[in-house]
Amino acid sequence: MHLTRSKQFLGTLLIFLLAATTAFSQARELNGTVVDEGTGQPLRGVTVTVKGYPASSVVTDSSGSFHLRTTAAKVVLQFSYIGFESTEFRPGGGPIRIGLKKGDKSMDEVVVIGYGQTVKKRDLTGAISVVKAADIVRSPTNDPLEAIEGMIPGADITKVSGKEGSGDSIHIRGTRTISGSTGPLYIIDGIQGGNINNLNPNDIESIEVLKDASSTAIYGSQGANGVIIVTTKKGTSGKAKVAYNGYMGTNGFVQYPHPREGQSYLWLRRQAYSAVGLWNSPADDAKIFTAGEQTAIAANQWVDWPKLVTQNGLRQSHSVSVSGGSDKSKAYLSAGYYGDNGMIKFNNLKQYNLLLNLEQDISPWIKAGVQAALVYSNINTRSADPYTLASNATPLGTPYDSTGHLVVYPIAGNSGLMSPLSDDRGPLIATNNSIATQTTINAHLDLNPIKGLNFVSRFGGNFYSGRSGQYFDSSSLEEINNKYSFASATTNSTRFYEWDNVLTYNRQIGDHSFTVTGLTTYTQSVKETYTAGGTGLLYSSQLFYNLNGAPNNRFISSGYIQTNNMSYAGRVNYSYKGKYLLEVTDRYDGASILSAGHKNYNFPSAAAAWRISDEKFMENVNPVSNLKLRFSYGIAGNSGIPAYGTQSYLVVQTMGFENTNAPAYIFNTSIGNQSLSWELSKTANLGIDLGLYKNRVDLSVDLYNTNTDNILLNRSLPPSLGVATTFQNVGASQNRGIEVGLNTRNIDGHNFKWLTTISFMSNKEKITKLINGTNIIDGSNPEANSLLLGHPIHSYYNYVKQGIWQTAEAAKAGSLVFGTTPFTPGQIKLADLNHDGKISPDSDRTYIGSQVPKWSLGFQNTFIYKNFDLTVYVIVRWGQMIQDAITGNYNPAGQGNNSPQYFNYWTPGNPSNDYPAPKANESISSVPGYTTLQYIDGSYAKLKTATLGYTLPPGLLKKAFMSNLRAYVTCNNIFVKAKSHLIKDYDPERGGAGDSPLSRQLVVGLNVGF
Repeated sequence: MHLTRSKQFLGTLLIFLLAATTAFSQARELNGTVVDEGTGQPLRGVTVTVKGYPASSVVTDSSGSFHLRTTAAKVVLQFSYIGFESTEFRPGGGPIRIGLKKGDKSMDEVVVIGYGQTVKKRDLTGAISVVKAADIVRSPTNDPLEAIEGMIPGADITKVSGKEGSGDSIHIRGTRTISGSTGPLYIIDGIQGGNINNLNPNDIESIEVLKDASSTAIYGSQGANGVIIVTTKKGTSGKAKVAYNGYMGTNGFVQYPHPREGQSYLWLRRQAYSAVGLWNSPADDAKIFTAGEQTAIAANQWVDWPKLVTQNGLRQSHSVSVSGGSDKSKAYLSAGYYGDNGMIKFNNLKQYNLLLNLEQDISPWIKAGVQAALVYSNINTRSADPYTLASNATPLGTPYDSTGHLVVYPIAGNSGLMSPLSDDRGPLIATNNSIATQTTINAHLDLNPIKGLNFVSRFGGNFYSGRSGQYFDSSSLEEINNKYSFASATTNSTRFYEWDNVLTYNRQIGDHSFTVTGLTTYTQSVKETYTAGGTGLLYSSQLFYNLNGAPNNRFISSGYIQTNNMSYAGRVNYSYKGKYLLEVTDRYDGASILSAGHKNYNFPSAAAAWRISDEKFMENVNPVSNLKLRFSYGIAGNSGIPAYGTQSYLVVQTMGFENTNAPAYIFNTSIGNQSLSWELSKTANLGIDLGLYKNRVDLSVDLYNTNTDNILLNRSLPPSLGVATTFQNVGASQNRGIEVGLNTRNIDGHNFKWLTTISFMSNKEKITKLINGTNIIDGSNPEANSLLLGHPIHSYYNYVKQGIWQTAEAAKAGSLVFGTTPFTPGQIKLADLNHDGKISPDSDRTYIGSQVPKWSLGFQNTFIYKNFDLTVYVIVRWGQMIQDAITGNYNPAGQGNNSPQYFNYWTPGNPSNDYPAPKANESISSVPGYTTLQYIDGSYAKLKTATLGYTLPPGLLKKAFMSNLRAYVTCNNIFVKAKSHLIKDYDPERGGAGDSPLSRQLVVGLNVGF
């Protein structure tokens, strides 16, 4: 019985396969040419697609010709090309010759919406911003995020450090979570887990930023903080194209406050000792300066330490790519090198990139592709912070001896003051080296068995292997207090796997268009870490390569983390007459991070759009070329805790019994919480897209409101419990904002063009609910880590500085006490918020500001005159507060730590409101309200980038056998103007940290194509 059924099944399958083979063997060959209808010139790069069969797609070659093979019974060809109107054509029996009309293509630009799917810009229902290749390579950097800073409404991007290899801070539509990751999900060529900072900007075709819940819903909880989709360049059919892109120039010209020297330094110390009656005239200098300092002063041996620790380094980038193929096979191969010799000696970065993209049409309905990338980096940085050391160092002495050798103790007789240049003696004094290799590979199979049906299976992985090693000699700055050598090494490896299966069906029924998508996605991440080290190494030449040679304080540790996610999702797109659009998405996520019973959750969303400009009543409204209204609502989630955050476990410590070591087992300081649940963000988005005068003015405005519940926090616990912290769902937050994107072609003449792009955003966020209905004041760092109801998550909690008490206010100052001590003129004036005559931490500290800017703006202008082009790019970040380590570096004692020369301190004859009066033997920490000095308005405007380029005319290019040649000069981080007068010679984008300031770049570049 079963055997008979099996035979019947096999027979049926054989008949089906024979029929399918016969059908596919009847393929139709189509050949043709595409030209510019106006000039008759052939068009290279036109996409030719069989309607309903997206896998049957080719690109015209340099002669405008194409060759296409298809099995479709009724063939309709679609022709699309940027800058020209799309058209459709039903071929007959004769040769095909298509002329395309020039027109505005902005609405027909393809936008990636996730899992390999794309839609035309005109059909978007969600809030998605796009940055194309030309803008990504405008800044001289190997960091794609830095390159697009200020270009995307709703994305707040800042550089976290000027140190080589440092990353970026990015928040899309504000911060909604505390303990969880606040960064977006990155999708690189369809696969998660990659590092966008490792990509060569020259290899990127486009970056799409998905912002609202409808756009990110297809990625579920992983897209809770927004999604950034990166698409790299692919091969094209036709003659092979070779391109070189490179630049070389200086990296430096650092803005950093000049420390006190000469009379400025002398006068501060004299005033400090005068305040306590120990100095009256220069005759008393011997009482307040050491013999070595007096000798240096007499010899005029003043030292500008920040200038000496800084150098102008070399920044260079070189990238070569080859692209080409046939109608069936296409390939893109690139190799790149990026080098950056930093602003500090022995600080440098070298990065090498390889990228290979292959696509193959196996048959008219089967396509396959492979993307592979390899990145190797080698970074050397200083562990000790030379900038802070240099700005704090006493500006006296001899940095070098008569033979040019560095002097470790520059002030004679003072062995306590080490030169900030000490580590410049070489890598055997201080080494901090990191090497890393990241490999990314993914393959996809694309099937189009019948018209409208597409199935894609993609499997890929990211594999990271890194090692960081440190060695510090006993005479290094890092060991300035310990005075013994130290070495350590850490190796870590990460393996990330993803498998996606996406089934899509498209159907057009009259005026109704449907696209139905179903998918499954599985991800797994595994990370292993091993660290070892010790002190007292005998041979500095061995650095960290012989840790067995460290006889003292040896340590070893290791770690393992694995997480898994399984998700299912569906999406339906519906269009009626192309003007009424609807998108419904639902995703079901399961995360291993959470406990049983809380692992899974459902995240639905819906979006609708109305193309008002397509209505009949708009036909005579000639200025309006596009008008679309959009609305979306959805729910996103965030697991919000690290792996194993729900679990309690034991850790091992070592105890000593006389000379015998023994293991001891104690509970981890953080106790598990099995009842943790998902953070849930519910977002409503209202958007409008407006195009005027054939889209010469292109405006998009989005209003959004996000409410997040069940925010997770690693809370401190009472010491009596025996554990320190636990994760808990503690509250809720709200984010409201507006985003504006504006593109205009102000002048669009034959010889002169002027283009403008404006990106504006304003985000207001606040905590709306906390456990027990009260603020959570952090015990260890209340100023920066407290959670305040009605204010942003990253807020500052401190006293309110109202200036400095003046002499005329002596009586009023004396009526107010700090603890039990009355204030006196010259001290910081703090607000008595409850008017009880006392300044106390419980009653008089309050919200003073936030890291969140009130608004930010990107403003780019491009001018093109014949073959010359000039682009000027300005960014503004306004209304945020920063914790400025430099402005807080005031030293009232006038000795020990130095401070910037521009600090204006109070004296009876100089009634400054900036800094309190100097006083000998008084540390800054003993000044009432001293922490208020470092919290200041960080608003700024910056001329970010300016580029002047020249493109060789086509006639000369032909003679040189080149397709393009452009030379340019680019300046980056050119000029910054801060709102506060307390920020001087410092780029506040850095966020207030005193180490590794941002530098400027001046480079000369070349783009060549063959």
